[in-house]
Amino acid sequence: HTVRRQSIKRGEPRQMPSLPHTAESTVREEHFSSRRKQLEDYLTNILKMPMYRNYHGTMEFVGVSQLSFIHDLGPKGIEGFIMKRSGGHRIPGLNCCGQGRMCYRWSKRWLVVKDSFLMYMKPDSGAISFVLLVDKEFNIKIGRKETETKYGLQIDNLSRSLILKCNSYRHAQWWRQGIDEFIRKHGKDFLTEHRFGSYAAVQENTLAKCPNFPIYTSLFNLVSWVIEYEDELLCLQATCAVGFIHLYFLRLSPEIFMKRPVVEGNRWRLDCILKRKA
Repeated sequence: HTVRRQSIKRGEPRQMPSLPHTAESTVREEHFSSRRKQLEDYLTNILKMPMYRNYHGTMEFVGVSQLSFIHDLGPKGIEGFIMKRSGGHRIPGLNCCGQGRMCYRWSKRWLVVKDSFLMYMKPDSGAISFVLLVDKEFNIKIGRKETETKYGLQIDNLSRSLILKCNSYRHAQWWRQGIDEFIRKHGKDFLTEHRFGSYAAVQENTLAKCPNFPIYTSLFNLVSWVIEYEDELLCLQATCAVGFIHLYFLRLSPEIFMKRPVVEGNRWRLDCILKRKA
């Protein structure tokens, strides 16, 4: 109680809101709307209290994390705890050299669905462990036959086949349907192939520019140009290569692969390319 009192700032609400005591089975149909309003008010008052709002159990119940409402990461998709299996990478060297279940490791992770990627985080520290991009090979399968796992869920893209384990078949169906509907609504541009074989569509009227590039094209057009002229990557004639390279408003991970599928290890990973050109 002493720790709790010290953790609450003066002026913050301290009284725990009361939950309606009436059992759900005894509520009449004509009172459903008022019952719904009571529950909404209860949750709203809970979330107004920092002590309860930041509690991991509350965040799990509501289905939010520290990355849920960051505008630059796109709209919020479904989130929740999941068991993920190690391996499945298509990149040479990232998988165990052995075969079979003895080489697999299951870990509990918090899965976050966004419009252009999926990622999972470590629940204790919140550190991002892996990001799975949405691309033209993005696909979701469920069932033991497809995943070799009871209540399994398999998510594929050009770089990995990610295996997840759910609590039940209904739980797996819920994840599959939620991810599929959200991606097809908000990330459909990433599911098809675009100019120069790029995974990203051409973005018009974007603020991201490369000021030293003579055509002053957008960043995503620059990425497409880079993919087409891979040997001249970031050697933008004289001005860009003399001193340093500016990439303004870069929303991509520095570990993104500029050429996919990955067949040459990390050679065409953005950070490795920049180091090589430096």
